[in-house]
Amino acid sequence: MDPVMLRKLAYTAVLVVVINLFFHILKRYARRTQQRLEIRKSRYFAIKRLLSMMSLVVHLVLLIIVWNLNLRSVWVSATGILALIAISFFAVWSLIGNILAGFILYFTSPFKVDDIIEIMPDEVAGAVLAINTFYTVLMDDEKNYINIPNSMFFQRYIRVIKTRKPQPSTDMHQN
Repeated sequence: MDPVMLRKLAYTAVLVVVINLFFHILKRYARRTQQRLEIRKSRYFAIKRLLSMMSLVVHLVLLIIVWNLNLRSVWVSATGILALIAISFFAVWSLIGNILAGFILYFTSPFKVDDIIEIMPDEVAGAVLAINTFYTVLMDDEKNYINIPNSMFFQRYIRVIKTRKPQPSTDMHQN
């Protein structure tokens, strides 16, 4: 193996160990200070997160120096990866939002199947036919089906016009 490559690998190993040890000591010191001065745990966790982020930045900077990477190519790669993450997050966000909203609608039950609701200020009204994972299905007065994304129910006012009536019990033991 190339001696330059071996030297870079050795420097990398030493740097990773030293940086991790240094930040581990800083986190222990922060923990002891938090206990000694009775600082709230939330403050300690914020400091711990900050130290972790600083550790990551120091790792990246020193490894870029050790491996003699071109900063321009590192920057282009990083921004490209961040752009892909942002695009995929944006594309998936509406799906995740609608799924989460569907679960919240299911468990909080602001309206139920067969209720007649109106979404304001859009003035969309109808009987709730189904509450699905991604959308809720309404049927308006003209028998049209309206699919409304579940997340929309958390962005608009919902008025329940008429709730379903409880069904009379059919007790088989009545005489």
